[in-house]
Amino acid sequence: MKRRKSAWLAPLALVVGLSAVLPACSSGGKEGAASPVPTAAPSSSAEVAASPQAPALEPYEVSLIYQGKPQKDDALVEEKLNEYLQEKINTTVALQPIAPSDYKKKTELMMNTGEKMDLVFTASWLDFFANVTKGAFLELDTLLEQHGAGIKENLNPLYLEAPRYKGALYAIPTNKEITQGKAFTYRKDMIEKYNIPIEKINKMADLEPYFEIIKQKEPDMINVYVAGGPTSFMMYETNSNYRPIGPVPGKLPMFFIDYKVQDMVVKSVLDQEIVDINKADAELFRKYYEKGFINADAATTTTNVADIRKQGKLWMQTTVWKPGADIELKLSDNFDWVSHVVEEPIVTTDLASGSMLSISRTSKNPERAMMVLNYMHTDPYVINLLVNGIEDKHYKKVGDNRIEPIADSGYGETGLFWVLGNQFLNYLKPGQPDDLYESWKQFNNDATRFPLLGFVFDDTKVKNEIAQLTAVVNEYKVISTGAVAKPSEMLDERNAKFKAGGLEKVKAELQTQIDAWWQENKK
Repeated sequence: MKRRKSAWLAPLALVVGLSAVLPACSSGGKEGAASPVPTAAPSSSAEVAASPQAPALEPYEVSLIYQGKPQKDDALVEEKLNEYLQEKINTTVALQPIAPSDYKKKTELMMNTGEKMDLVFTASWLDFFANVTKGAFLELDTLLEQHGAGIKENLNPLYLEAPRYKGALYAIPTNKEITQGKAFTYRKDMIEKYNIPIEKINKMADLEPYFEIIKQKEPDMINVYVAGGPTSFMMYETNSNYRPIGPVPGKLPMFFIDYKVQDMVVKSVLDQEIVDINKADAELFRKYYEKGFINADAATTTTNVADIRKQGKLWMQTTVWKPGADIELKLSDNFDWVSHVVEEPIVTTDLASGSMLSISRTSKNPERAMMVLNYMHTDPYVINLLVNGIEDKHYKKVGDNRIEPIADSGYGETGLFWVLGNQFLNYLKPGQPDDLYESWKQFNNDATRFPLLGFVFDDTKVKNEIAQLTAVVNEYKVISTGAVAKPSEMLDERNAKFKAGGLEKVKAELQTQIDAWWQENKK
């Protein structure tokens, strides 16, 4: 699929009666057509779903552990939040932001040691389902019914189908766009300066002549920034209908289905079609590395791409896309960006569970944690305090629902808008259109539904094999960086170890589970 970002408005595969095709294993969905994602919310906390009055509740401190760089004024925001919630539900909140580079390691240590936690940011890409099977999080269906009326009222029911395991709900997703397209995103000044026809660039290979120009004319620029590995650079999305499914050992997709057919036959990285895609991609990146298009330290660097972008050293990158995504990039680094979408938005289990809050099994008061989470989804004051900070200190209000951040104010520079609560309640920032949230609603409703939405793989029978496959991934992750001399030979060597490590056994177990799920849930 080849289109510019403006073309998303053409319906891709209109989801008719979303909840009518939800997995039968659901225990919390509503029957009937899915309600649209709300674009308006209670204008004041008085309209928030009723909770017990503060005097009737014992005092309790809810810890909120989330991914976000600690900010200078975290304590001031926490103080304001506690003044408000103490009056409402006799609750204080301990904000515990953890830098993205440390988040997974630190939170898993906290889980393993049984540290007291309440609300914990989690996601499919943070091993959410693996942590569910370990017993790290509580089931939430009853808590949601008792203390999350506002969440259920505001959140598209489809969101509540993804973070389930064996029918039970284990997380509440952030209320935002439910899916993402894939795009090549460019600095606007660079494509205008060199007259680069981005509408004609639909694969990584199409970029080669423009990489040559930038290398010659802008020697301080990086054409393709690579940090370690493994990473696919959209090789499957731009070269096939295969999309990842099932376990992802070491964060390397190994199992796939063709999402445009109905037979649900699992392919793996050992199947020839996938091998061919992998080798072509690896050889392309080797060529790019040899030509100097890729950073020389690709195999070893851990510097985040966002830091390179903010330094002005990057003119293009592969991105996920939604309406307003280019503006969000500008807000983070002050450059104008423009995207060309190369893959249609697809609603998958991973995407629908890509940003969530769970309640830890070590919580001493899960009911209060759910009450706080309900405020984060329904109360504009609470969520904007967490995301944007304190009015007139961290931002200026310039309209009923629009603000201008105050530079270097001590809060609001960390992108928490997609991490916490209900993004549809966030104040709009400079450059964001008035109809942003309406466009997200249409974007969500027009997206293609992945046929296995709601399927979650149970790795109980193949844990040892997955551990072996993960070890192989870590041994060979350098392949995708371009920094190895003979990547195709190394891929053959890696794949032989995958086979010896039990990949075919995992594939067979995945196929068995998909067959059973498909028989029960296909519509």
